[in-house]
Parts: sequence; C-alpha cells; structure tokens
Amino acid sequence: MSPEPSSAVPTIPYGASVPDSIDIEAIARDLQTQGVAGPVAQIPALKAVVADAKAKGYDIKVVVLTDKQPKFTYYRDIALTLQPKTGGTVIVLGPDSVGSSGPQFARVVQEEAAQNLTLTDPPGAARQMVDQLTAPQTNWTAITIVLTLGVLVAAVGARLVATRRARRGGTGPRSSAAVDEGSSAVDGDTGAAGDTDSRAPVGR
Repeated sequence: MSPEPSSAVPTIPYGASVPDSIDIEAIARDLQTQGVAGPVAQIPALKAVVADAKAKGYDIKVVVLTDKQPKFTYYRDIALTLQPKTGGTVIVLGPDSVGSSGPQFARVVQEEAAQNLTLTDPPGAARQMVDQLTAPQTNWTAITIVLTLGVLVAAVGARLVATRRARRGGTGPRSSAAVDEGSSAVDGDTGAAGDTDSRAPVGR
C-alpha cells in the first residue's frame, strides 16, 4: 500500500506545477500594482530592492512565500506561471529555495544568481540575487566565437604550412633527378666525342 499523504503537505494533483494553496491571481495583482508580494512587514524593503533594479533599467518583481513548498521546483514553476501575467523578471523566494523566470537574463545567469542566498532574510536574499543578476556578466557567446575563429585560423595556417612543405619536399627529388639525367647525357656525349677523336687518323 502507498503511504498516506502527510497532513503537513498539501495534496498536489498529478501533473500540476503550482500547488492549489498558491493564489496565483492574487499574487499577480500585487506584482502588477506594487512590484512585490509577501508579508506586510517585508513589503517596504522588497520595494526598495525593486526600485533599485528599476533605476538600473531592470524590471524585476519579487514574491516571498512564507510556507515551504512540497517540491523545490515549485518555486520556479510559480515564477513561470506569474511571468506572462506581470512581465519583467519574477523572483520567487521561499524558506528553502528560490525560483525565477524572465527574458532579461539568461537561464544560466539566473541559476548562478540563486546560489548561496540568505533565505532566512527574504529582502536581503532578494537584494543579493538582484545584485548578482545586474552585475556585469562575462559574454560567453563572444568568447566562444573568438575561440572558434582562433582555432579555425590556426587549422588553416597549419594546413597551408603542411602543403608548402609537401611541395618543397616533392620539388627537391625532381630537381636532383633532372640534374642526374643531365649529367648522364653530358657524360655520354663526352664519351662519344672521345671515341671519335681516338679513331681519327693521325697526321691529317
């Protein structure tokens, strides 16, 4: 028999990405009006984080959930569900994990920014993550292109050098053969002339 579901964890319908206990529409309204959603006492600090991000040109919205979700993947699922309704980049913070979704930052950048956050202090964790997201990023695409071009140029250069060496190596033997043939012809002619002179009558 399968174990009975724990009363401490809400039952999640199979295939659902967001728990029924999460009021997506209510959270979306809060994000649309004030850019944040969470405990009343944390709202001012969360708004400050959002305002600082906006001053840098980033549209970021922050959600703080006080209840631990049954699966850590639900935090990202909640962010994915909210983002089309609110726009920008949505960050969802919980007691044990964090999730985010938005087109402004690459997924790898979002994942890296979500590491080692102080989740016991949600406003502080939000600031940590936003600072990481908005910090200058390494342009891996440009680096990859440059490295690829460098490898290509090196390969072409090596090919040209190998081709030239092969041509030089082939020319050497042919030239020697030609010299050898020429020498043989000269020697033959000289020998013939010598024979003719030896047969010529003496005294004429």
